[in-house]
Amino acid sequence: MTNKKLYISNTSIHTFLQCRKKFKYKYVDKLNLSEKKPSKYISFGNSMHLALADFNSIKDQNLKTLDILHNLLRKNWVRDGYESIQEEKEFGLRGLDMLSNYYSNPKDTGKDNLIIEKMLYKNFNDYTLCGKLDKVYLRNDDTVEILDYKTGNTITAIDNLQLSIYLILANKELGYYPKSVSLYYLSSNKKITETVDTEVFEKSLKNISKICELILKEKDFDCTPNQYCKSNCEYYKICDIAQDSSLAILHSINSFKNNEISTHIF
Repeated sequence: MTNKKLYISNTSIHTFLQCRKKFKYKYVDKLNLSEKKPSKYISFGNSMHLALADFNSIKDQNLKTLDILHNLLRKNWVRDGYESIQEEKEFGLRGLDMLSNYYSNPKDTGKDNLIIEKMLYKNFNDYTLCGKLDKVYLRNDDTVEILDYKTGNTITAIDNLQLSIYLILANKELGYYPKSVSLYYLSSNKKITETVDTEVFEKSLKNISKICELILKEKDFDCTPNQYCKSNCEYYKICDIAQDSSLAILHSINSFKNNEISTHIF
């Protein structure tokens, strides 16, 4: 596919599975054609993650107060993407409220933090697997847990692909596999945990290996067009297949509407 070593992440794998042509544009050709405005949701999530990373890094327990946690959010606040001062204020107050609920009943207390907000890399022969771990810590029951903070409202199960990458990267950093992986939903202060064992470790390695080999062997990078290409894909303007598909979809919709109107007329 390419002589350059490829960096593969959870996001890039999902892009490949969604549309291989988009993957090529973004991760092989490294084209940046995005005209989208900064997302307030991404800014909010980054602000919360940075605040919690700073808070988790505090060694002196006497300094781990709610006021300090709130001030860490203010210190790390990312202002991009908000439509108005009022909207930014609403998100800020929401963030403070989420941190207050977290502080009053944290689901991630333990004996020691082993990894905090760190980008990790695992080198293989033809590619490098990469990803950021929010927190890996030794729990009070002496087991090690990988934790991913979530700031959205929708609660979903742990994605097997992401779980696999977490385990591989944590093993690279620690020299062993953690016993559990959790998603911590801050908006509802709930944590979803999946316990992992040797069978899961082995499946994780095979799963990631197969997908990465598929990516490396890919030559055609076919486009997988859909009706959302124009609104959701930054490469729409340079992708003839997606544009042709959009016209076909539009023609199909118009034909359906015309037939529907004809039916009503007659």
